Amino acid sequence: MRITLALVFAMATCFSANCWGQQSAAELCVKDLEAIPGFLLENDTGAKDHLAQLGQKHFDDAFVAAKAAAMQVPDAAACQQVLTRYLKAWRKGHLGLQNLVVPAAPTAAGDSPGASAAASRKDEPAIRVLSGKTILLTLKSFEDHTREPLIALLKRDHEELATHPNWIIDLRGNGGGSDSSYEPLLGWLMPDESVSVGAMWLVTPANIQGQMRRCAIVSPGDSVCEKFANEAVTRMRNGTTGSYVAQDDTGDITFERITPLEPRRPSRVAILIDGDCGSSCEEFLLAARQSFNVKLIGRRTFGSLDYSNLRPHDLPSGQRRLWYATSRSLRIPDLPVDLAGIPPDIYLPLAKGDHAKDEEVRRVQSWLEGGSLALGKTGTDRKDLGRH
Repeated sequence: MRITLALVFAMATCFSANCWGQQSAAELCVKDLEAIPGFLLENDTGAKDHLAQLGQKHFDDAFVAAKAAAMQVPDAAACQQVLTRYLKAWRKGHLGLQNLVVPAAPTAAGDSPGASAAASRKDEPAIRVLSGKTILLTLKSFEDHTREPLIALLKRDHEELATHPNWIIDLRGNGGGSDSSYEPLLGWLMPDESVSVGAMWLVTPANIQGQMRRCAIVSPGDSVCEKFANEAVTRMRNGTTGSYVAQDDTGDITFERITPLEPRRPSRVAILIDGDCGSSCEEFLLAARQSFNVKLIGRRTFGSLDYSNLRPHDLPSGQRRLWYATSRSLRIPDLPVDLAGIPPDIYLPLAKGDHAKDEEVRRVQSWLEGGSLALGKTGTDRKDLGRH
């Protein structure tokens, strides 16, 4: 891979007399910045694709601008902003930083490597009965910590779920997490054959190390996480450095039916989506929308799925941890998600006002129950929603 003279110079330069002593926030920031491009090109599954698409100049310009800003940062928080902005030049999602000094909020859908205990409780799935026909199932996250609460909810509220023919599944704001977190729900939604496309692991020493570290960082003691990681490590160790290996033995594309199926499933399911639905949230949509009973309603999703399975790498300063993609979907280049997200089956622009999201739920409930998405209209009223 060609490295420009500007980048070589940047990586070799120490711009302060404190190089061998106490380093300032700016010096540590530059050190981390200089480590990022080479690491991504070697280990991140999307980096070389992005370089080919956007060109060397795009990344040279982004690096020069980021270094100029990094040299002026007063503290770690300011550096976090500079480096996050630089990472966006590579990819808008599934690429982010974790501040190891002061916990930082995720900067984009799919970027969060974990959650606090308070966030865990806030993100737990919830069910609300809207009428005798319709329930609302809210899934704010698919992080590992939501898996067991979802299983418990499906068991606890089984009768309510089974006796309501209309479901609204609210995925607005769901930034993803792990595919295993939504799998308990598929038996309710997928009576038809499901087609899935596989993904490949990129084999590098750093990626193997990242696989081994992830569970301890984001989900300590989670046996599902550990099993998945151990299987990935075994496969990657059987490959050669720089090559891609399959995630499993099912092949590039599989045709299967979900088992076991719930005997009493909803007949009409509307999934609410928006621009914050990313990563495993989008993977769930690719599966669920194959059911004849499911419709996606709302706005396009975030678009952060083609390069997935974030793994950790600590940057040289010790103050920041890079989370980057280690898998590449076999859907690309024919069916990319990252370019524009997943479109809804029914586009529903979000109304203005504090209660817009609640109004959206009421609209969808009306539609499922034979009325109209335009509140106050009957099911036979075909007038343009935008005129009211």
